[in-house]
Amino acid sequence: MKTFKVFSLFCFLTGFIFIACQRDRGVQAGNDDTTYQPAPAPPSEPPNASSSDEIKGELLRVDTRDKTISVRVESGMVQTFRFDDDTSVAGLEDQPQTNFAKPGKISNREVGNLIGKEGSEITVQWKPSDEKVATNVDVTQVSSVRNTRHSGQRH
Repeated sequence: MKTFKVFSLFCFLTGFIFIACQRDRGVQAGNDDTTYQPAPAPPSEPPNASSSDEIKGELLRVDTRDKTISVRVESGMVQTFRFDDDTSVAGLEDQPQTNFAKPGKISNREVGNLIGKEGSEITVQWKPSDEKVATNVDVTQVSSVRNTRHSGQRH
């Protein structure tokens, strides 16, 4: 009989716990008349958009072997673009031409002139495709001193 009383008391208290935890309404913030409306999604392609995309950032590296250009954008992410013979470079007209690339090692001499300009501010345009191939590189601010703050070298 004692076990029956303990079991009944346990069931009775458990029932009260479930009733106390039950809520009639969900969590609400602010005025009850206000409903949350998410912002509409941006259009997949802006009106009057050209067939290329554009990104601005700091030139980190020109890899002549893999034919890539690495750019650090404002958020800190590094974007890598391929370049080919059709990639054009603007903004280096007043700069001395670099001779860092050996003849035959790089086929696009305009991109070769970016070697040694690490740390420069550039704008890269590319055509959206599976592989990001740069179509135009515009150097907006030239830096001839290599930026070593992220290269792991100590001074």
